Formats: sequence, C-alpha cells, structure tokens
Amino acid sequence: MSGISGLLNNALTGLQAAQSALQVTGNNIANVNTPGYSRETAVQSSLTPSLYGGQYLGNGTQIEAVTRSYSAYLQSQVWSTTATASGAQTLNTQLQSIVNLVAGANAGLSTSINQFFASGVAQVAANPSDMPSRQNLISQSQALAQTFQTSAQQLQDAASGVNQQLQQSVTAINSLTQQIAKLNVQINSMSGTGSTPNSLLDQRDQLVTQLSAQVGVTVLPQDGNQINVFTGNGQVLVAGAQSFDLKTVSNAYDPSQLEVAYSANGAVLSQGLQGGALGGLLDFRSQVLQPAQNALGRIADGLAAAMNSQQAQGLDLNGQFGAPMFQGGPVQVLANSANTSGAIISGSVVDVNALTTADYKLAFDGSNWTATNLSTGKAASITSGVSGGSTTLTFDGVQIAVSGAQAGNTFQVQPTRYGALNFQSTLTDPAKIAAASPYVSSAGQMQSGSLVNTNLGNLTLSAGSYSSTLPSGSIQVAGLNLGNTSSPPYVQVTLTSGGTSGSVGFEVSSGGSVLATGSVALGTSGQVLSIPYASTPPGGYWNVTLAGSTAVSGDAFTLSPAQGGDGGNAQAMAALQTAKTLDKGTTSLEGAYSQLVAQVATQGSQAQSALSAATSVAAQATAAQQSVSGVNLDEEASNLIQYQQAYQAAAKAIQVGNSLFTSLLQAVQ
Repeated sequence: MSGISGLLNNALTGLQAAQSALQVTGNNIANVNTPGYSRETAVQSSLTPSLYGGQYLGNGTQIEAVTRSYSAYLQSQVWSTTATASGAQTLNTQLQSIVNLVAGANAGLSTSINQFFASGVAQVAANPSDMPSRQNLISQSQALAQTFQTSAQQLQDAASGVNQQLQQSVTAINSLTQQIAKLNVQINSMSGTGSTPNSLLDQRDQLVTQLSAQVGVTVLPQDGNQINVFTGNGQVLVAGAQSFDLKTVSNAYDPSQLEVAYSANGAVLSQGLQGGALGGLLDFRSQVLQPAQNALGRIADGLAAAMNSQQAQGLDLNGQFGAPMFQGGPVQVLANSANTSGAIISGSVVDVNALTTADYKLAFDGSNWTATNLSTGKAASITSGVSGGSTTLTFDGVQIAVSGAQAGNTFQVQPTRYGALNFQSTLTDPAKIAAASPYVSSAGQMQSGSLVNTNLGNLTLSAGSYSSTLPSGSIQVAGLNLGNTSSPPYVQVTLTSGGTSGSVGFEVSSGGSVLATGSVALGTSGQVLSIPYASTPPGGYWNVTLAGSTAVSGDAFTLSPAQGGDGGNAQAMAALQTAKTLDKGTTSLEGAYSQLVAQVATQGSQAQSALSAATSVAAQATAAQQSVSGVNLDEEASNLIQYQQAYQAAAKAIQVGNSLFTSLLQAVQ
C-alpha cells in the first residue's frame, strides 16, 4: 500500500501499537502490588514491507506478543527458599514453647526437684522424728508429682497440636494442588491459540509459592505450558490435569500420632516430607518433642525407682520397711496395625540405670527377635529369651514379655514416653517415710535392754550401707529375716581373740545363736559383714565393716534396730539428687535434667539461627526474582510518556493523511 492510503495505514498501525503498549503499561502499574505478578512487556515489530514502483515500502508496525519478565531459575529459587524458611519458622515457633517449658527462667520442674530434695528430704534427714518435717516431705513429693505431670501434659498437648496443624496443612495442600491442576488445564487450552495467558501463569506460580510454604516441592515443566509438582522425595502431587490429594492417618504403631499419606491408597509419606510447615512440624515432633518426652520420662522413672529402692532399704516410724513413695509411668508396647497375630505383649522397667531415651522397634522373623534403637538405628543387645514366639526379652533396662507372636510381627516399644505423664506420689502417711537405717552400729553390747560399752581396743563397726549384690570377700550373716519383720533382732559382734597385729577372730550372734564366725586382719581396710534383705524390693545386703589396729578379746559391737530419731536412710535419700543412678552409672537425676535443659536450649538456639539464615536467603531469592519480574514504577512512568508520544505522533500522522486526502478530493472535483 502506497501513497496517502499507505500513510494512513502505517499511522493507524502505530496508533494501535501505542495503544496496546499503553494498555500493557497500565496493567503493570495496576498490578504493582499483586502477589506473584510478573511485569509484562509489549514486543513490537515491523510488518513485512510491500514492493511498489521498484521500492519496498513499509506497512507499519504490530504488537507481536505480550511477554512476561520471568526467570525459571530464579522462580525455582524462590520456591526452594520459601519452603526452607517456612519449615524453619514452623520449627522455631513450636520449639520455643518447649524451651520456655524446660529451660526457661521460670521452669517449674527444676525448682520442684530442688525443693523436694533440699527442703523435703533434707529436713527429714536432719529431724527424722519431726512430724511437720515428714508432712512437708509428703507435700513436696505431691508437688513434685504434679509438676512432672503438668510438664508432661504440656508436651502431650504440643503433640496434639502437631496433629491438628498437620491436618490443617494437608487441607491447605490439597486445595492448592487442586487449583494448580485446574490452572494447568486452562493454561493448556488457552496456549493453543498461539498466545500465552500470562496472568494464569502468574497465578499458578503464586499457588506453587504458597504450596512451598506448606511443603518442599520440585516443579518440572510438561508440554503445553503445564507443570508437574512433586514433593522433595519425588512423590507426585500434581501431574498435568490431575492432583493427588493427601490425608492424615494414624501411625501404624501409635494411634495417637498422625502421619501424612495419599488419600487414594493410604501410602504413608511422612518420612520423606521436608520443608514447609509440614516438614517443620514433622521435624519438631521427631527431633525435639518426642526426645524431650522420653528424656523427661526417664528422669521421672529414675527418681521413682531410686526413691522407692531407698525407701525399701530403711525403716519407718512403725519399724516397717518403707513402702514405695512414687509410681512411674508404664512401658508402652504398641503392635503394628499390620500384624496378623493376636500376640499378647507387655513391658516393664527392670533396670533404670540402663534406660536410654530412645524408642525401639521389635521384630520377629519366626525364630529370632531383633530390637532396633530408633534414635541410632543400631541393634540393641537382647540378653535373654532371644528366640520363640512366646518368650521374655531383656534389653537396655526393659523387659518385654511376649506370647503368641508370629513371623513378620513388629512392635514399637516406648520405655519412658509416659514416665512423667503418669508419675504419681503414692505415699500419704508421713509416719511411713523410711528415714531410719535398718541397723545402727554401736560400740558395746546390750545388757538388760541397755547398751554397755566396756571395749578396750580401737576397733570400730561402720554405720553400714546398702548393696544390691554381695560384696567380694564379705561374710554373709545368715539366719536373720531382715526385711520381713517390724522388729529386726539385735545382732552382736564379739571378738574371740585380741592383739595388735595379724588377724583376730570374731563371732556374730543374735538371740543367743551364733550366725557367723570369721576373722579380721588388723591395720587393714577390715572385714565386711553382709546381712541379706529377705524382701524384694529391695533385695540386696546391708553391709557393715569391722576394722581397727588394736583388738581385745571380749570387745563387742551391737547392730540394733533403728529408732525414730535415726535419719541414716533419709541422708541416703538426699544423696540421690546427685548420685549417678542413670545412664549406666554416669549421670545423676540432676545431671539428666541438666542434659535435657542443655539439649532443648541448644536446639532452640540452633532453630533461631537457622530461621535467621533461611529468612535472609529467602529474602535474597525474592529480591533477585523481583529484579527480573517485579514492576518498577519509575520505568513504567517513563514508558507511559514514550507510548503517549508515539500515540500522539501516530494520531498526528493520521490527521495529516486525512488532510491530504481531503485536499485531493477537492482538487479533482
């Protein structure tokens, strides 16, 4: 087209191009604050020229396409860092409540444990016959039990909260994946016209960003501008037009714990989910919450076992051996829901000192059992009953009784999970606090109900202590019924020879009957005499040591039943706060709690650091993406002026062409 018509046509195309460019610019400005919007650009090009009179004359311009400013790499970085930051945020938020509970300045459990020993037990040890002191110990034990239960209940509430949030997150994920699948269909349909539906692509990318905040995902392109979305471990969430819904299901072992699974077939995905709120919740439960529950439960079980054992070693105000003061929680043994047999299985703690803070998986292959520590992944050593479907298994301080198991059966053992939650104070009568040692060692012998000391040598008989096993080289004093009577008989140790060197003989008698004889080497550590406890608990032996360097025949020593004013056993109770009764004799109750505090505090600090770093990286990724895709108002303002001038110039050209055409018409009339 040439001449005036060519001028008008070219000017008209310029006018239309400028108008379209102005529309694109206006759309950018309008969406400057729209989440996920990518800046659009009108791509302008010349139309193919035409040959007229030997010359190629232009036919104007066109808007070839409206493209969006987009980088697939930068967008994938946004998705990845969003998932990491969201997971870190969720983990940190959940963890800080546990930090405040366990390691906070006002943590009640640490104070309650200290008060129990320092104010309760220590007062009884100092004033064994004082009833107000005994009543105070009962009150302190009840307060301690309440604090254990309250702390454990808060952890249990956190576990319930995780379940609720998992359900909420799964609901959000299903909604987002369904919307992404629908947009895949729309985008595929609209892309068939030869143009690209930029706004729908932006909407889909924004949905994926929101999905990343729920769970870490990988996005792969598909034909027709569609995408497939997978979890971090390759489980499909969206495949083109189809979305795959998730649901929460009960754990195969523990019905109180929810897992994430496919809705269609129930396949559990929890172990492979990382990042986002979902990954943060699962990490919090497995790495923080459950270890804290187990550690707290072990402390409660350890305290109950230690105090009950010590109670059983002493005498109360009625002359009876002490009744249990506390009751710990049960060992949980949970059968896999896929087990085909009706196996009967139960567990109990047999050695608190050997307990760990781990859970275990028991598996039976038809002949042998294996116990796997779920924290380390290593096999635990089973010391008894390692074969057969009906047997007793002992490992890491736990004893499991099984009957009716079949090949392929698996079970989960939680030795300490409910130790604190079910911790109870069972002793209510202050007179039944066994503050006294079973025997008091005294120099001299009983005469007409009174102790008379006429000893001439320097031998002594020690105060005595408890041992669970017979000490090496000791002389066992048989015939006493220690532990089964409210009034243990007097025991007298009488030297049968004297001297200042070598060994001297002695005999042990009670009620006129000789129970044991032996000798002691003078000037050495002495000879241990062991009186067995007949009752279980505690079992074991009450041990005293006869020692010295000068002996006189006829010198005597008396072991007499303790009276109300004796606080020897209460002193042993007070020492339990720092005695190494856990972790195979390497950790005390106080130390175990300090370990829990340190562990949780460290995790809290690490979570905050990880959150800060993840947030910073996510902000950098977003800034990099926005530098490409974001709307710059200054740039758009400049474009407005540019396209406005182009529009005005094209309109002027049309005006000129119209004037020329009018002049031509007038000339030919």
